[in-house]
Amino acid sequence: MEVELPQVDAMLAIAEIAATFAGFAALVTLFARRRVEGSGAHDLLRLRLVITASVVVAITALIPVALTGYGLGESLTMRLAAGIFLVLVYLAIVSFIRSYRPVRGSFPPDRLAVGVAAVLELLVQAALILIVLDCLPGRQTSLYLSALVATLAQAAFVFLRLVESTFRSIVFR
Repeated sequence: MEVELPQVDAMLAIAEIAATFAGFAALVTLFARRRVEGSGAHDLLRLRLVITASVVVAITALIPVALTGYGLGESLTMRLAAGIFLVLVYLAIVSFIRSYRPVRGSFPPDRLAVGVAAVLELLVQAALILIVLDCLPGRQTSLYLSALVATLAQAAFVFLRLVESTFRSIVFR
């Protein structure tokens, strides 16, 4: 028995958008110039965040779609997907912290980006934890989509900061 998951088209579209962000982030690096005072390292960290968040969104947008073929039921499918999403988010956070340690102090932190990302991350984790704990039956797909969109918003915001930083030092003549 195959389970029909609502919002499959939305999840597939979100996966496509996430992949696009990763591609644009890579493209922006073609225009990046090496700069002094750690800004190059800062931009590389931003690039890494954009690509990591985009890949996490692309994967997690597809997980529920893949799980529906196993006949698990919508609630169990969403709970499993949310659990995997949480694990991937935590792995991304740990990876970022490890990559940040060697360059810590070489550039001022982007407090605006940190604040926006932290608020969005709280929303992501709250939504996913509510799903895993089955706190709001019937709202799991909506919560999951909210977590996907919030993670994508993190990638988009960091991407905008990366583009601004990359082109700030380029003078057009």
